[in-house]
Amino acid sequence: MYSTPFIYIFFAIQLFAEVAANPTPSLETFSNHTTSSFIDEELPKISACLWHDDWEEITGNLLKYELAGILSIHSLKGAHEVIGLTELRSVLGFAPSVPWTHRKNWTEVEIAAASTIEEYYEMKEPDGDEYGLDNKYVHEKNLPPAIKFLDKRFPTIRIIYREYLQEKFDSLQRSIDREGVDFMIGEYILIRERVGKAVDNVRHLTIDCVMKQIKAEIYNQRLKL
Repeated sequence: MYSTPFIYIFFAIQLFAEVAANPTPSLETFSNHTTSSFIDEELPKISACLWHDDWEEITGNLLKYELAGILSIHSLKGAHEVIGLTELRSVLGFAPSVPWTHRKNWTEVEIAAASTIEEYYEMKEPDGDEYGLDNKYVHEKNLPPAIKFLDKRFPTIRIIYREYLQEKFDSLQRSIDREGVDFMIGEYILIRERVGKAVDNVRHLTIDCVMKQIKAEIYNQRLKL
């Protein structure tokens, strides 16, 4: 059996290594003042110190908190990415996402031969760090409870994606074509990075709580000596 401090330390190492390997690029977009102001005001509010019950809820209560903590740091990132893709598909008027088992890495020749705009989008839909064929940590079935958790605890995440992507779609002022799909995918990636930074902040705050708990446990153990 792993000791609790060991699991917490492993949890922290996982997050710090991931953040170091994937720095968040800066954004210089958001042309509409109203939407821009809303996003600027709401993103900092995506803030919380998640704890044992939260970790378990994120995994659908399939794991107890020690193992749930490890899975949850990856599930949260994949969950917000899927929320964003769901809103992108909705704005474009396309069907919900196809299962991972039906996704593949398409060649440029295959993409060029797409028979419809929706098929073209399906082929070009971006994977995320924790969503898609190349992710190494979570299965597709791990994400629905994490998505449900974010929608309940941080409903603003979905609203931000929806408002931003709808604004960008409206700016096209025409029916969607391949160029428009490429434009919207690019805008999705931009807002995904900014939302991802806010979600990472939640994870950082959680790490702070974990480290404080470790220090408290060490202190209490010393008092017993």
